[in-house]
Amino acid sequence: VSCDSLPDADRFCDDAIFDDGQCDSFPCDCDGGCDACCVDPSRDACDASPGFGSHQLVRGQRNRFLDGCGSILGTVSKLALWDKRADCHHISPQTERQVLAYLRRNRLNSVLVRSNQYDPIGEWGRLVANKRMAAPWKYTFGTYDWLKYTLIPGRLLGGDWYNPFTDTVHLYSDIPTIGLAKAAYAKDVHSRTLPGTYAAAQDTPIIGLWHESLANAEVFRYLGRNGSQADVSEARRILIPDFGGALGAQVLGFFPYGSVYGRAAGALTGHAYRGLTESSVVQQASREGGSTRR
Repeated sequence: VSCDSLPDADRFCDDAIFDDGQCDSFPCDCDGGCDACCVDPSRDACDASPGFGSHQLVRGQRNRFLDGCGSILGTVSKLALWDKRADCHHISPQTERQVLAYLRRNRLNSVLVRSNQYDPIGEWGRLVANKRMAAPWKYTFGTYDWLKYTLIPGRLLGGDWYNPFTDTVHLYSDIPTIGLAKAAYAKDVHSRTLPGTYAAAQDTPIIGLWHESLANAEVFRYLGRNGSQADVSEARRILIPDFGGALGAQVLGFFPYGSVYGRAAGALTGHAYRGLTESSVVQQASREGGSTRR
């Protein structure tokens, strides 16, 4: 089977993303067709499927020592979210597929996903080439973000994020909902009339939490329409403590070690809030079920 023999390549490409069985069973013998070729067929059969959108995905080369150190340094994130996948520096194809599927559904074709990759030269090129951003924003706030990316490498220190000035999602955690939240921020920026002004404002303390709340709400809506109730619950389990941790880190970030303690306290508060709200929902559903039976 080849890409040219597909009657509707775009439709198949969408199916390949959302249907694991069809995707995994499809061989990769294409050469430049259906959006992109294989990135690393040995990783996962789906990566080799035509139309997977691999032109939007690049992976860092595996380095056990570097990634092992990065995973150890990500212990704070693992504890804050109570999830060993946080900042683990080993992103599964399944997580990558979910992020790429979201980008495809929302026609965010210019967004690049860097999966545990460090490429400052490539990021500078994307900064310069990004026509959505006005030059004053690109070469001030954009340059600042590029310097942070270059001098404080997430490949070692972790921290999933979306850079609106280079239009790039950086993934270091194997948690799909976090990747979706970063992709949702990309959708938010793309929808703005003045994306540079909006992105620059989101770089400021406290105000920057606004886009996180919008992105989280978008993920809940997206999973509510396209996922299961278990997916929504998993998103709440991750995103509510993550938001609480970000809030705590920013509030206490002005004090020595305040970011660390603030993130821990905020994440604990987020876990507690999620537990209380889910308990109230379950109790309400139980009461409604009992009244219906009567």
